[in-house]
Amino acid sequence: KMKEFGLEEGERLQRINKLKGVEDPDDPFDRLVMYIKRGNHILVSGGTATGKTTFLNNMIQLLDLHKRVVTVEDVRELKVPHKNRVHVVLSRTEQTNAFDYKKVIDLAVRFTPDAILCGEISTSNAAAFWELMNTGHDNCFATIHADSAFEAYQAFLSRILHSSPGMDREKTLKEMREKVKVVQINRDGNIRAVTEIT
Repeated sequence: KMKEFGLEEGERLQRINKLKGVEDPDDPFDRLVMYIKRGNHILVSGGTATGKTTFLNNMIQLLDLHKRVVTVEDVRELKVPHKNRVHVVLSRTEQTNAFDYKKVIDLAVRFTPDAILCGEISTSNAAAFWELMNTGHDNCFATIHADSAFEAYQAFLSRILHSSPGMDREKTLKEMREKVKVVQINRDGNIRAVTEIT
């Protein structure tokens, strides 16, 4: 029975995701594709009308179509072409529903997704999404309002602390920088461009 899991006497343990040991490419496009294939968590950051959701929808197209995807949004904006998908929608304003983000965590873990996609990070969902990023799932993607990658980490942390004020700020920020990649989009008039990929 252990052989089913690749465990045999005298044999080395298997590496499942060989990309996890590969160095990040210098080319920004190749680096982003590597992050997606490797299973990194990614925040798409930018100000209002920079195209964050549009960019995230384009990133979703790069996910392996065989992956099981769960989306968690307050408004359905994410377009997921994967057949094996579940969309969870929670209203930011409707308070009568007993289904909350704590229950979303339990539900998402039970679905055993290969990717968890969140719409916009807000004070109501940031702590739950951070917790999902720490449950062993790959490819947690979301958008956040910020003008730089540095500010994106700060904004994510600030929103987490809104509902979890006792969290260690410095430790969480350090862990966030290790676990989460940021794609920063900025805008100048009609020009929208990726300006940073951490």
